[in-house]
Amino acid sequence: MAKKIYALLVGIDEYDPASIPPVQTLNGCINDIREMAAYLRERITKDSDWQLIEPSNQPWILTNQEATRQGIINGFQQHLCNADSNDIVFFYYAGHGAEEKTPEEFWHLEPDRLDKTLVCYDSRTEDSRDLADKELAYLISKVAQNNPHILSILDCCHSGFGTRDLSPENTVRRSPIDWRERSLSSFIFADDKTALDEFLTVTSDGKQQRNGIVVPQGRHIMFSACRDYELAKEYKTKDGEFRGAFSYFLLQALNSTNGSITYLDIARNIHTLVNSKMKDQSPQVTANDPEALNQPFLAGAISRRPEYFTLNYSQNDQSWVIDGGNLHGIPQLANSRDTLLAFFAVGTTREELHQLSAAVGEGRVTQVLPQKSLVEIVIGEESLSITKSYWALVTNLALPSLKVYIKGDATGVELAQEALQTPQPSLFVSQIDKASDADCHLLARDGQYWITQPADERSLVDPIPGYPNPAAYTLENATLVSRRLEHIARWHNIIQFANPATSDIKPDDVEMEIVILSGNQETAPDRAFSEVRVEYSYENDAWQFPIIQIKLTNHSHKALYCNVLDLSESYTVDVPFFDAKSSIRLAAKEEVTSFDHIGFIVPDIYWQQGRTEYKNVFKLIVSTTEFDASLLEQDGINPSKLNLYSGDKLGSLDCLMVGVNSREAVRCRGNYDDWLTKQVTITIVRPQEAQSIQSDHSTLLQHGVVEVQPHPSLQAKVNLTSVSQASKILGNLILPAILRQQPRVNEFWQFTPSRGSDPGLNILELSGVENYTVVTPEMPLNLLIDPALTDDEYLLAFAYDGEFFLPLGNGKRTKHGKTKVTIERLSKPIVSSLSLQGSIWIFLAKITNQKRGMPFEYPILAVANLGENDLITYEKNQENVKAQVAQAGRIILLIHGIISDSTSMIPSVNQTIVEAKEQQLPMKEIYDLVLIFDYENTQTTIEENARLLGQRLEAVGLGANHGKELHIVAHSLGGLVSRWFIEQEGGNQVVQHLVMLGTPNAGFSSPVVQDWVLTALGIGLNQLSAVAWNRKIVADLLEFLEAKESSLEQMQPDSDFIKAIANNNDPSVPYTIIAGNKSLVRAAVEIQPDLQSSLIQRLVQKLLGKAVDLTVFQQPNDMAVTLASIKSLSNQRQPRPKILLPDAACDHFTYFTHQLGLTALAKAIQPLVNPPLKLTQEALPSPWAINSPQPPEAIPYSQRTPLDTTNQEGQNAPGVNGAVIKVIALLIIIVAGLIIWRRSPQPQPQNPNKTSHAIHLM
Repeated sequence: MAKKIYALLVGIDEYDPASIPPVQTLNGCINDIREMAAYLRERITKDSDWQLIEPSNQPWILTNQEATRQGIINGFQQHLCNADSNDIVFFYYAGHGAEEKTPEEFWHLEPDRLDKTLVCYDSRTEDSRDLADKELAYLISKVAQNNPHILSILDCCHSGFGTRDLSPENTVRRSPIDWRERSLSSFIFADDKTALDEFLTVTSDGKQQRNGIVVPQGRHIMFSACRDYELAKEYKTKDGEFRGAFSYFLLQALNSTNGSITYLDIARNIHTLVNSKMKDQSPQVTANDPEALNQPFLAGAISRRPEYFTLNYSQNDQSWVIDGGNLHGIPQLANSRDTLLAFFAVGTTREELHQLSAAVGEGRVTQVLPQKSLVEIVIGEESLSITKSYWALVTNLALPSLKVYIKGDATGVELAQEALQTPQPSLFVSQIDKASDADCHLLARDGQYWITQPADERSLVDPIPGYPNPAAYTLENATLVSRRLEHIARWHNIIQFANPATSDIKPDDVEMEIVILSGNQETAPDRAFSEVRVEYSYENDAWQFPIIQIKLTNHSHKALYCNVLDLSESYTVDVPFFDAKSSIRLAAKEEVTSFDHIGFIVPDIYWQQGRTEYKNVFKLIVSTTEFDASLLEQDGINPSKLNLYSGDKLGSLDCLMVGVNSREAVRCRGNYDDWLTKQVTITIVRPQEAQSIQSDHSTLLQHGVVEVQPHPSLQAKVNLTSVSQASKILGNLILPAILRQQPRVNEFWQFTPSRGSDPGLNILELSGVENYTVVTPEMPLNLLIDPALTDDEYLLAFAYDGEFFLPLGNGKRTKHGKTKVTIERLSKPIVSSLSLQGSIWIFLAKITNQKRGMPFEYPILAVANLGENDLITYEKNQENVKAQVAQAGRIILLIHGIISDSTSMIPSVNQTIVEAKEQQLPMKEIYDLVLIFDYENTQTTIEENARLLGQRLEAVGLGANHGKELHIVAHSLGGLVSRWFIEQEGGNQVVQHLVMLGTPNAGFSSPVVQDWVLTALGIGLNQLSAVAWNRKIVADLLEFLEAKESSLEQMQPDSDFIKAIANNNDPSVPYTIIAGNKSLVRAAVEIQPDLQSSLIQRLVQKLLGKAVDLTVFQQPNDMAVTLASIKSLSNQRQPRPKILLPDAACDHFTYFTHQLGLTALAKAIQPLVNPPLKLTQEALPSPWAINSPQPPEAIPYSQRTPLDTTNQEGQNAPGVNGAVIKVIALLIIIVAGLIIWRRSPQPQPQNPNKTSHAIHLM
C-alpha cells in the first residue's frame, strides 16, 4: 500500500481589495507555490511508493482569493487531518507575516503583547482576522493526533527592527501590525477547553516558543525564512522571475540532492546560499524533538534518480531532450559557459560510464525547463538515432556571471565600462542596465569605486582607491576594480557549486562534524540552527580566538575522496584542514580528523573598524575519484594567482574546478567523477573590549565614535555591540512594536557602518554594573556621539529589563555638530546563563517626525492644504492668507494641545466624514478654508497665546463681527487657549462655535507634566494603552521632553489660571465638549496577587523611582485628563455647553487618528453645518456680543456645579424650579435676534462651489 503525502500549499501575492488598510502586493509567493507543487509531483511521487493526495472536494493549493482564513483552516481540518501515522503532512506558506494585539489572557506568553500571525487573503477585512501562531499551533496539534510526520515551512517574517538601509525596491514579506482588539473568543480553539487551558496555563519558559512562533505539540519540524528580528525578502532570479529568497534557495538545495538529505543539512545549505545573496536573513529550522533534525527531509520521500539522465529525440520539441531540468539541478543558461553532456548507449556498465572515452557523443544544453532540457548535439550526431534512447552525464556546468549595475560619476562609469569591455571580456562579470536585476552595484563617487549590495548600498569591500580623490579615475583603477568583481564572482560560484541530482553518492554517506576545541559556542550545531556561531573566550585577561576541528566520517560501503574548503568574507578560498591540498581518501566506514590547531579570527583590520562578526563557509566536496581541491584556492580580495592544473588529463570534477577559476572555457577529456557537496556557515564573533566608566575623565569607544562622559558614582564597564549578539539574551525583544510600524522612518543608531555580513555596532552594553540606581535625572550618564541629529529627527534611548521597555533618556543636537545623549535612568541588569553578572543593553532609536516645512516663527496662523496621501502644505504669508479668508464663508480653525503641533490634527479634516446636504462628505469639503494656529507652549503663558491668537486672526480679516462663520476645533491645552481668547480677549465676537477635545478645564491630572509625558512614553512602548498608538505619538512625546525647562504650572488644578478661567464671565458662545474614555487596558491596572502590584505601578516606579499618585487611572480618564475635568464647565451658561455622549472610545493621543475619535468629531460638527430650519439659541451669537463689547457679570466660582451629562444629545436637562424663567428668557432672546436678523444684510460665501448655512449678524 502506497504511503501518502498530504500537502497544503498557500501562496498569496494579492490581498483582498477591501483590506483596511490595503495590504502591500507581493510578487513571488505564487511562483514559490507553483515550483514546490512541481517538485512534489516530479521528484517525490514519480516512480516511488509515495502517493501525493490531491483531493477533488478540498483544494490543496490555495492562492490569492482561495487562501482565505477559513479556506486555510478548512485545508487543515478537512485535508491534513486525514493523515495517519505512516503518512507525511506538509504545510507551506508564502505570503505576508505580521503581528497582532494578543488578548490579555495571553500576556504571560507574549512579553511584547503581540501574537505572530500569517496574513490570509481576507485577514485585514472588517470581519476577518489573521491566523495567529496559537491557532496554527492548535491546527497542527490536531493533525498530530494521528502521529504523522509533520513539516511546516513559513516563507514570511513577523517583525524585524528598524532600518533605513532597505531599498524601496526590496520587497519584504511582512505586513503592518494589526492593532485591532481581539477577544479570546475569536480564536478557533475558544470552545476547546483542553486546548484553551493549555495555552492559558503554559509558562513562557523558552521551550514553548521558537523564532516568534508557538511550537505545537506532536512530532513536528518547522522551517522559517529568517530569525524573528530579521526580514524575509523577495529575490529576483537569473531569469527575471520573483521568488522568496528562502523558497528559491530551498528548492535549489533540494534540486541538487539525489535521494534523502537530513533537515539539518538542508538548513545549513539554505543558510549559506541565502546569506551569500541576501544580507540579514538567516533561515532557521526548529523541532520540538531536536533529534528529528537528523531525519531525512520529508521522511525520506525524495525518490532517488539514476546517476544519469535519459536522452531522447522529441518530435513535439523538434529537438533532443533530457529528462532533467530546473527541478533536477540543471542550471539556467549563462553567458559564461555551457552545460555540457556526454552520451552513452543504454546498458553501458557503471565502470564504462565513468570513462568519457566510451561516450558515443557530446552535446550542450540550449534551453532549461522545469522537468526537461533541450539539447544540441555537438559531437557524434551521425552515430545517434532519433528512435533510440541514450544515457547522459553532465560533464560541465553553466556558471552564472555576476550581474553588475554601474552608476555614479560619468567619468568613472565610462572607465569602468571600458575595463569590462576588453578584447577578451570576462566570463564572470556582465554589466546590466537595470539596477533591480543586479547582483551588486559598482558606484563611482568622488574618484573612488565602491562595490556594494544592491538592496542597501552596504559596502562589500574597501573602495579603490582608499581615499576620495576626483583625479583617481584612471583606467588602471577601473581595471583593478573589474578584477575584484571577477574575484567576487568566483567566490560566489564556489558557494553555489553543486552537482545535478544524479549523483550516486548519498547525502549522508559522508558526515562532516564541526568540533569546537576552544571558544564559546553560542548555538549547538545540531540543534535548531542552520548556522554555527562561535565567540572568542576571555581567558588570562585576554580574548582568545576559537579553535575549530573538522571530523569526516564515511558511512558508506565504498571508498570516497573528500576535502573541505574554507571560504571567508574577504573572498579568500583556502584548503587548510588537512595535509593534502587535493583530496583525502576515506575508506569505507573510516573517519579522519583535521588539524587541531586551526584558529579562526575576526581579522584585526576589520575588528578595529568596529566589525565583531566574520563568516566562514566550510564546504565539503565528496567524489568517487581523486580530485584537486587546491584548484579552487584564491587569496583575499586582491587578484589571485590562479592554480591551474598542469596534468594531461582532468577528471570532470577537476574540469569544473578549473572552470570556476579560469577566464577560459574548459572541456573535459578525462574521466567522469561522481560528486556532491555540503556546506555549513561558521560565524566567528569577537566582542569589542569593554572599558570602565571613569569618574574624572571620558571613556572613548571605537576611536572616539562614542564618548562616555564621566559619572561620579556609576561603576560599570561599557562597550559597543550588535543586535545579533544582544538577541542571544533578548530574543526578538529588541525594538518595541510601536517603533516597528514604519521601518523607513525609524532606525537604530549605527555607531559603525555595516559591511558584508557584519551588522555593525548599534547597541551600548553596560556590564558589571554595581548600582544601576545611581544614574538619575539629577545625575545622568551623558554620551557624545557622531553625527548630529537633523532637524526632523529625535533620539530615544531605551532598554528592555525583562518585563518592560523603559525609556532611559533622549538626545539633542549640540552646537559642535554632535548629538548629546542624556541617560536619566538605567534598567535593572538582566542576568542569564550567558551573562552571570548581568548586562544592560541600551538601544538608541532615531525617529523621524514630520515638520511643518516652515520656520518656527511662533505663533503661526496659516492656511493648511491637504493633498494626496495626506501630504500637508502650508500658506503662511499673511496677505495670501487674508485673501483666502476674504473668499471664504465658513472657516475651521485647528488649535493643537500640549503635545505635538497641528500636523497631528490636519489629516482629520479628510478622515472625518460628516453628513451634510444629504451626503457623506469629508470635513474639508464642508468648510471653505482650513486654518491652523501653532504656538509655543512651554515658555509662553496661555493668556499671552490667547492674545496672540486674536492678533493673528484680526490681521487676516477675522476681527470682531467679521461677517463669516468661524468654528474652532481645539485639542487639550488648545481648548484653554481658545476659551481665554473667547472669554477674555473679545473672541466671543469672532468665534461662532468652539469644539474642545480632551481639554483640562479643571486642570491637568499629573502634578508634574514631565512625569506624565515620561509615563505616557512608557505606556506607549509597552502597549498598555487601550487604544493603539502610532509612531508619531512617540516622536511628539520626545519633542516635548526636550523642553523640560517648564512644567506648565498653569495646567495644575490649583493654579491661578485654572481658578481664573473657572470664574470667567459667560461669553454666550456655544461650546461642544468631547471626552475620550479610553485609557489603560484592564490588565495594566489589575493588582497581580503574586507581585502585590499592577503593571502600571511597577512601570511608573521603574521610570520615576518613586511612588506616584495613580488615582487618575482609577477614575474615568482619557490617559491625561479625568473626564470630570474635561466636562467641568458651569451648567448656568447660556447656551449650555453640549457634552457629546456617549463618551468617545479613544484616548488623549488618538482623538484625531482613531476612527471612534473621528466619529465623535463628526457628530460634533454635523449640527454646526446642518442647522435646523427653526432658529434656536445656538444658531445665534450672544445678544451681549451684538449690543455690548462687555460680557455679563461673572457667575461666582463657588456657585458652579458639575454639568449634567445624562442627555444622549449632550444638552443638560434644566432644573424644574427655573424652567419658567428660562423659557421666558429664551423667548426674549429669539425675538431680539429675529428683529436684528431682519434688519441685517446676509453676506453670501464667496466660494461659488460651496454654500454656507450660517446666519450672520452685523
